[in-house]
Order: sequence, then C-alpha cells, then structure tokens
Amino acid sequence: MNHRLSPALRRIGLGCMALTGIYGPISRDTAVKIIRRALDLDIIHFDTAEIYGAYLNEELLSEALGSDRTRVEIATKFGYRLQDGKIVGLDSRPQSIRLAVEGSLRRLRREYIDVLYQHRPDPAVPIEDVVGTMANLVNEGKVLALGLSATDQDSVRRAAAIHPIAFIQNEYSLIARDPEKALLASLQETSTQFVCYSPLGRGILAGTPLKETQQSLTDYRNKDARFQPLRHAELVDRLASLWQIAAARSVSPAAIALAWLLSKSPALHVIPSATDVEQLNANVLSENVTLTAEEIDALDLVAAT
Repeated sequence: MNHRLSPALRRIGLGCMALTGIYGPISRDTAVKIIRRALDLDIIHFDTAEIYGAYLNEELLSEALGSDRTRVEIATKFGYRLQDGKIVGLDSRPQSIRLAVEGSLRRLRREYIDVLYQHRPDPAVPIEDVVGTMANLVNEGKVLALGLSATDQDSVRRAAAIHPIAFIQNEYSLIARDPEKALLASLQETSTQFVCYSPLGRGILAGTPLKETQQSLTDYRNKDARFQPLRHAELVDRLASLWQIAAARSVSPAAIALAWLLSKSPALHVIPSATDVEQLNANVLSENVTLTAEEIDALDLVAAT
C-alpha cells in the first residue's frame, strides 16, 4: 500500500478516526501511545482526514509521529464543508479542494500528502472536475497518489480516464459485503488497490459488547442501526462461526475477521482503528493467521445469511 516506500510493506494500516473521540472519549496520551506502538509494529500507513476531530486528528498524528512523519505514508481526505468544526454539507469544488489540501499539509507538517482521497462524492461537482484538480496537485508535487472513498464502479471508471486512481476506499467487512457485487471484480484489471474501512464493523467483529457503545453520548455508533439492541443481537448470533474459529485458534475475533478480508485478494488492504494498544496488537496478529478453505467457507456462509 505505498508509492514511495518498499513494496514489501504490510497490508495493514492504522485508521486514525477513533483517536479523536468519534467512538467516545479517548485521552491524547492513549492516542499517542497507539500511534507510537503502530510504528513499533512496523505499520507505516496512517489514514486520517480533515473532518476527524475536526482538524484535530491530523494535528495529533503529526505530533505523535514526530520526526517519523517523513518515513511513513499518510492518507488524508477532503470533500466536506465545515463550519465551526461541524459538517454542514459536501464540497468538492476546485478552490475548496485546494484549501483543504493546504490545511492538511500545514497540520501534518509535511510538504506532500502520500494519498489524497475525495472523502464522499459531491453531486454538485462532476468527478472529472474533482480528479482534474487532484491531478494538478500531483503535478505540483503536493500529492503523490489519488484515491476515492465511498465510491462506485462508474465513478472509478470516469475518474481513471482523467488520472490513475491508486486507491479505492469503501466499507468492506464480514457484515458489509457490497464491494463484492461488482467493484472488487472491476479493479482486478487495473493496478488500483482496495482499502477496507470499518473492516471490523465498527467493533462488532471484534466482539465489542453493546453496552460499551452506550456509555458515551458522543459515540458515533449510537446512530448506527447495527448497534440497536435487536439488530446487534441478530448480528452476534449470525457470527457464531467467527467466535468459534477465534476460540479454537486462541486469537481475537478481530484477527480472524481481518484475516478473512486479507484472504480475498492480494490487492486488498485494511485500516482498522484501535482505542487502546491491546486492540492494535490483536489487529496486527491477523497477518500471521492463514485461514483454511473450510474456515473461509464457513465465514462466507455466515456473512451471506
């Protein structure tokens, strides 16, 4: 998952969204420890965005990385209109893209962004215009590679006609299988890499107890239908094979769920979040887990019901 570093680097990165409170309060010291531990584990891809925090996530990442910020790969995103730190709409106008990138570079304390994503499609701005502006930023040396997030097959095709799209970032997990319908197959003929966001179903696939998401009114998952009691209980029952395989292997359900994703394609990467070092350690173990064909089939069937 890189363009300027060794191609042998791992396929797991760190999604930084959770480090500035979207899943409830987290201390700055804890967030910094997670980032530093990720470096110790040889993770070099860090995924952030201007809206995480808002703005605070990029600043936190830069501070925690310190002098290491020049040896890692950082992905960030634009595409929302912010007012007083709150999202008030979408905005991928060329001038807004440039303002967002300049702000990200300043907060990240870098001269370029490794991967720049359009965070969400903006119906008011043709994708050709969006990617045209992004391509200009590449030509100016401010961005190395382009990506699209929460996108579809047609948008990728139209975007790629303007400039190569190095990364697609969509939600994909055992309980979010939409990319399998067409998007993943369409990328097999290109050099585009697929990055799975929320690869653990915002904690469900890690076995996060429902009560933990109800302890904070600021937890984003309170708005997620999957965390309503009846729906959550249904998902937990459906995922019995995940819990059983994890128990039999004496690893976390998160490691199994991530290993299942990584088994799908060598062009697929995951960026799970973590709210403590133990979660991060468990996530990274997924790279050492090779699932059997029978285990993969069992997980496929569970997810498809």
